[in-house]
Amino acid sequence: MLAVLHWISGGSRSGKTYALVREFAQWVQQDSPVIPRERSLLFLTDTMEGRQAIETEIQAQLGSGYRPYIATPMGFMQEEVELFWPLLVEANAVAPHLPLHLKPETELMWAQRLWQPWLQNNTFAVLGDNREQLRGADRATRHLLDIFQLCAFARLSLDDLPQLIWDHQLEIPSETVGAIVTALKQWQRWCTAHSLLTYGITTDLFGRVLLDHPRYQASLKQRFQCLLADNTHNYPAVMADLITRLNQPGIKIVLSHQPISAVRLGLGADPDAFLPLQNQATVTELSHFPETIFGKTDLRVAIQERLSTPQLTLPENITAIQTTSRMQLLQEVVETIATAVQQGVVQPTEIAILAPGLDSIARYVLRSELEKRRVPLVILNEQRPLIQSPHVRALLTLLLFVYPRTGIIPEATAVAEMLTVLLPREIDVVRAGLLSYYCFQPGLEQAELLPYTHYSHWDRFGYRATEAYEKLRHWLSTLDSSQPPVYLLEAAIQRYLWPQNLTAGELAPLRSLLEGTAAYWQIYDHLPEQQATPTAERLREWIYLLRRGTLTADPAPPLRQPQGVLLATTFQYRSAQLAHRWHFWLDAGSPRWQDGGLQCLWQAPMFLRQGLASPSARVWQLESERLEHLLVDLCSRVSDRLFLCHSDLTANGREQEGPLSPWVDLAVGDRP
Repeated sequence: MLAVLHWISGGSRSGKTYALVREFAQWVQQDSPVIPRERSLLFLTDTMEGRQAIETEIQAQLGSGYRPYIATPMGFMQEEVELFWPLLVEANAVAPHLPLHLKPETELMWAQRLWQPWLQNNTFAVLGDNREQLRGADRATRHLLDIFQLCAFARLSLDDLPQLIWDHQLEIPSETVGAIVTALKQWQRWCTAHSLLTYGITTDLFGRVLLDHPRYQASLKQRFQCLLADNTHNYPAVMADLITRLNQPGIKIVLSHQPISAVRLGLGADPDAFLPLQNQATVTELSHFPETIFGKTDLRVAIQERLSTPQLTLPENITAIQTTSRMQLLQEVVETIATAVQQGVVQPTEIAILAPGLDSIARYVLRSELEKRRVPLVILNEQRPLIQSPHVRALLTLLLFVYPRTGIIPEATAVAEMLTVLLPREIDVVRAGLLSYYCFQPGLEQAELLPYTHYSHWDRFGYRATEAYEKLRHWLSTLDSSQPPVYLLEAAIQRYLWPQNLTAGELAPLRSLLEGTAAYWQIYDHLPEQQATPTAERLREWIYLLRRGTLTADPAPPLRQPQGVLLATTFQYRSAQLAHRWHFWLDAGSPRWQDGGLQCLWQAPMFLRQGLASPSARVWQLESERLEHLLVDLCSRVSDRLFLCHSDLTANGREQEGPLSPWVDLAVGDRP
């Protein structure tokens, strides 16, 4: 039986996922006499939203009888590395211990510990920020880890890294280049020796060991009958090698690809690495143009014309909202949305507010002002540092009264916040302030809450406040400091926070705190040389890590999709592959639109398989091409109205002029 390789090419919202599933449905109904095993049907997609789209499309075309194995590239590599862990042990690639996953936040901390001598000597200063030593060390460490991951994505040996750097003429001293390679090899050895898995280590083990192992290659043909990969333009090059290994007789392979506008270009994606597969495949070009604000036409041509010839007019459904200050702009956007929703012209779920970057002021103003007008707002994938949650801060302060010798002395304001958060019905802000001022005893050994009678006018507290305060003191005295903090945190949540009926948004940071604390302690217990580390030292490092804001809350998927106006960055919106009737593009006159919404790891273009000769590298070289790709993708995702929202002055009072300013002028000048 000959290998079957089918390549589907098309733009945004051209029907690639539908065509992909249709190929699968035809294969199942015509060419496959029996229903294949679920795990033998491998679907790859670039995002979790893409997974939901594939599941919906399969159910629409084949019913509910088929549940194939659907995974993202990283998810697939993680499962494969865990599944073939004994093979990796046999190949001496890892230690014979059960693997433990290291989260990106804690990965940074352990890498900094490992590279401390280099970081103290500013060896990697060329990768960091020289303005502040701590921030520079963080930045250099993050860039080093990114380099390791980009090498793993490209299946590039660390020994080839110096030649790659010199070929691209980067101004990095040879001593620093040697130190970078040595540090990355040290990180690789340390993680594999302790069976620690990060995204980079997982990708490295998959690409460097598994893909070239004869037994693993044989298992691919035995396990999979069909591979369907959606949006391969957002995949790393290592996945192109996987598909090449699977391109064998008897395996059905269907790939969908988008020629431009790869969202993850710069984050490890290598669209051109898949082009050799196109030369071996049966190619289907999708010519369907979705209904957009430019009508049913070739968007790329329409965008190119208006970027190269600014005097061309814009469609009537592209209008501008222009004000002097940014605060006025946000108010105008709110008024426009609220009026349209109240008049029934558009529903909140049909509106998206997009910007190249979102600041806290814009988020706060839009959310609060829209809620005043009873228009709900949903922030896409909102991730805030855990330390911003008052409940998390209160729990961390509580731990300092239980565990001695942490070296952290809580401030009186933090103690007052703890009292009001844990006992909101009994202790108000004024009483909490008095208690923290007169009844809080700081100490290097351990902080202590004194009896309320320590305050000479204790009768002013009232019965409810003093009773609740004394119960809290008594409960703290019963806690066992030999237990891991996660148990005390859970007990405190159950006793004081759970009865308050917190919202889902308030519970998400608490869940992340419990999971993060448990994982953090698990790493210490997993590493033999760290098992004797005292609890106080572990807790001190954990609190410092939280205070730096590196850990964020990842909300659990809601039971039903939140309904409301969507607020997102252009990168988030394109990654989620969403579309709406109305778009509001914030800060349309900002120079940030010139970046094209491109997110980029350190020197990512040089890790492309074809290097700077790759067609994808033009996106970094030509600003006009970056902007064109962004506009084509975004305009394909709006069908009825586009509002270009521009303020003459930025939030800090500076004038702004960006690549979309001519469009704003046209939209203002063409309208009465």
